[in-house]
Amino acid sequence: MGSKFIHGITWFLFLVAICAIKAKAISVDVVKFGAKGDGKTDDTKAFTQAWTQACSERQNNRYVIPKGTYIVGPVDFAGPCKAKTIHFKVDGTVQSSKKQSVTGGAHPNAWISFTQVNNLFISGDGIFDGQGFEGNCTKAKQCEQPPLNLIFAMVKDSHIQGITSNNSVGGHIGIYRSINVTVDDVDIGIKGGEGILIEKSTNINIINTNIKILHDNCVTILDGNTGINIEKMTCSQGNGLGVSVLGNTGKEEPIKGVTVRNCTFSHTEGAIRIQSAAASNANIAISNLIFEDIIFDYLQNMAIILDQEHCPSKQCRTTNPSKVKVENVSFKNIKGTSVDPRIVILECGTAPDACKDIRFIDLRVLVEGDDRLETQFRCKNVKPAVAGHVDPAACNTRAVA
Repeated sequence: MGSKFIHGITWFLFLVAICAIKAKAISVDVVKFGAKGDGKTDDTKAFTQAWTQACSERQNNRYVIPKGTYIVGPVDFAGPCKAKTIHFKVDGTVQSSKKQSVTGGAHPNAWISFTQVNNLFISGDGIFDGQGFEGNCTKAKQCEQPPLNLIFAMVKDSHIQGITSNNSVGGHIGIYRSINVTVDDVDIGIKGGEGILIEKSTNINIINTNIKILHDNCVTILDGNTGINIEKMTCSQGNGLGVSVLGNTGKEEPIKGVTVRNCTFSHTEGAIRIQSAAASNANIAISNLIFEDIIFDYLQNMAIILDQEHCPSKQCRTTNPSKVKVENVSFKNIKGTSVDPRIVILECGTAPDACKDIRFIDLRVLVEGDDRLETQFRCKNVKPAVAGHVDPAACNTRAVA
């Protein structure tokens, strides 16, 4: 009897504590700070004032953007925050102000940025609409490069879920010097530069994300990244996924640990590219890459490219081999169709062990449209390990001189 009584008292006190925590938590609605959400009024001031309160209160706080269309100039949602967690709830449409210059705080080319914020949870079915921003950049010459819709800089232990990014010029989502960030069930629209760019970050997850891009990469993995995991992504019409281009400056950091699994590339200009600059003096490595359970749907260009002599201008000094190494790369269970017969192109450098431990396990990509075209698997300065059924056969085509 006594134990039941003590248990009941303990449970009651627990419920009281939970209620107290909820009572202390605040919900910050941008409308209460003067945001109109009418698609005409500049709501930047209301957004920044609401963030100041949500960030400064020592609770588990909510930042709410209700239904409506909010015109907002460049905003940096900056920390560090006193709040234990911030739930950033987006149900409305946030549109860029074309009349304002691009001066985001985290990055000179950011429209919306989150800087030094931990335990951030962004959710909702809202839209971030960059509205192109072309007028600002090309006419006023205020952008060294076109801006991204969203940049997460020095963000830790955070989750972005359910939102949509549309109409950016320079790109949609940038993740920079961040740790333990997940992008889940996010839609990225057809207009505007790169889909997702990741640089100098650790433990980044891209899951269940639909990216539809013209002319640029769905995902670009730049230098300094460790533990990048991409699963169940659909990439449509862009250039696919790029691990590139290391060695241009000589100051880049290595890339280690990239897993791309259960993804579909549909009508893209190629799918997977791993590139480093020709004749680079950067003594770094791209290593531990896994590409598994990948579907190619009617690709428009070369499917898989490993290029250690990347030289777009064709004017690079190539007397010295590149010092960038590519090692421990696995392609497994990859299938689909392409209109380009060049399925795999491996162009490795001449330095010792420039390409090491490159493996193909179960690859079958067919050419659509012309049965007379023979599929190609070209190799230069590399002999990949092969297991299972690989079609086209590895190194079945003479390498380009």
